[in-house]
Amino acid sequence: MTDIADAVTKEIVELHRLLQAWFCGEGTNDPEVILERFDPGYMMVGAAGRVVSYEDFRKILPALHGSRPTLVMQISDVRVCHAFEGGVLAFYREVQTTGESRNARWSSVMFLFSEDGQALRWRHLHETFVA
Repeated sequence: MTDIADAVTKEIVELHRLLQAWFCGEGTNDPEVILERFDPGYMMVGAAGRVVSYEDFRKILPALHGSRPTLVMQISDVRVCHAFEGGVLAFYREVQTTGESRNARWSSVMFLFSEDGQALRWRHLHETFVA
């Protein structure tokens, strides 16, 4: 399980590094760099309860480039909950800081393996604010 745990941690951290750069307006402004990490059937339930489909995310992502220039995202407590044929269910903590504002959330994510088995694709994400 160590190899899969390492791959899951790497993917979660890397996506959030890309998202932080995107929101800060740093690096590329090509949304495909982010979108290629997602399965077309992706769905997210945000911490406030809003449901976002892959198509919703694809449409809004370009407008979010540079929208939060001081955002810092930190990932911790990554755990693999269950590995199954074709994918992995994992759990992690995310802290977002923007200036003086800070919020934390727990997230459960289901990854599917890419067709070649070399990459993890985000299929489902459910966030819950930390009380």
